[in-house]
Amino acid sequence: MKKKIVIILISLIVLLGIGVTVFFFYLDYIGEEKYLKIKLNGKSEITINYNDNYKDEGAKALYKKKNISKDIVVSGNYDLKKIGKYKYTYTIKHKKQEKKIARIVNVIDNVNPTIELNGKNEISLYVGDKYNEENAKAIDEYDGDLTDKIGISGNVDTSKVGTYKLTYSVKDSSDNSASIDRTIKVIEKPKPVEKTKKVAVLNYHFFYQDSSEPCHEIICENTNTFKEQLNYLKSNNFKILTMKEFINWMYGNGDIPDKSVLITIDDGAYGTGKHNGNHLIPILEEYKVPATLFLITGWWDISNYSSNYLTVESHTNDLHIEENCGYRSKVNCVGYDKLLEDLKKSIEITKSKDAFCFPFYEYTDESIRAVKDAGFKAAFIGGNRKASRSDNKYKIPRYIIYKNTTLEQFKKMVN
Repeated sequence: MKKKIVIILISLIVLLGIGVTVFFFYLDYIGEEKYLKIKLNGKSEITINYNDNYKDEGAKALYKKKNISKDIVVSGNYDLKKIGKYKYTYTIKHKKQEKKIARIVNVIDNVNPTIELNGKNEISLYVGDKYNEENAKAIDEYDGDLTDKIGISGNVDTSKVGTYKLTYSVKDSSDNSASIDRTIKVIEKPKPVEKTKKVAVLNYHFFYQDSSEPCHEIICENTNTFKEQLNYLKSNNFKILTMKEFINWMYGNGDIPDKSVLITIDDGAYGTGKHNGNHLIPILEEYKVPATLFLITGWWDISNYSSNYLTVESHTNDLHIEENCGYRSKVNCVGYDKLLEDLKKSIEITKSKDAFCFPFYEYTDESIRAVKDAGFKAAFIGGNRKASRSDNKYKIPRYIIYKNTTLEQFKKMVN
């Protein structure tokens, strides 16, 4: 009996010792855990665009004050070429202790697709024409070809004049969007241009009444001869055009009768103004016919030529001077800048940019450029032939009327 009691006591002592050992081991385990720490370098959740350059910042592990980061085990993976939400787990094990921490990596697509029109951004159609849709093409860096995803909004009505807009839009799988517009202008169909019609542009200079007046140049015109020519035009139902009517016709805006002429006078001297004989204006007003005077604006006051039947245009301001530079006219000798300055002065006086007349019928590529840049719609030269719409608008030919031009010659010019 005593022996049994001794055995029991010994067993209890052994069990008690084991428990104490386990207890103190547990306390030691718990104490070790508080010294093991792990912390992320950088943020716990990051967002990057696919294909961006990204290097994981890793984590830091300490046991007490000792850096044991080299023992961290990283699990998980992300693919910078594939959109998704990825988890990185960092695990540290030390002295039978283990701690973990995680980072979330969001790979996204925030780049808009590119969209490009097939064909032109702006199209002009005539009323009644058919509009052919050329569509567009779209590419996304992530999704690839999105052309079949393009939507078109807006409408085009070619039955009536108007400006219409079509918008081409597309979205990728990440809801990034892009759009582009096309403008369609529907305009009136122009009337067919009559290319065979021609107009005689008549070029006069000076006017005198009789032999008592000192007008001895070949380009002088007797007032009786001038009236005879006007009588012929009137009696044969010719349309005598204004300069605006002529220019509109030259540019294809409207039509004119087959039998049309334009009367022009150069310079502004000898009988053309109220200060130097006053022969031209009374005849125009008597016959009620329009004419255009190309005036050297710096030489005579424009008020001398005031009449409802006489339009005044530019013949330079002060460049109708003969020069020895290979050309008679100073227009072709002074250079672009000085010519442009002179032209602008004449425009200020005439208040018109409809037409210009080259002195002595001479021009160069540079002088034509200056006339265009000054804003003139047309320019006249010589040539002794009729003008047509196919002529260069800045080299419009004219028939020069001389003192010895007969009525029969005149008839041939205008018919």
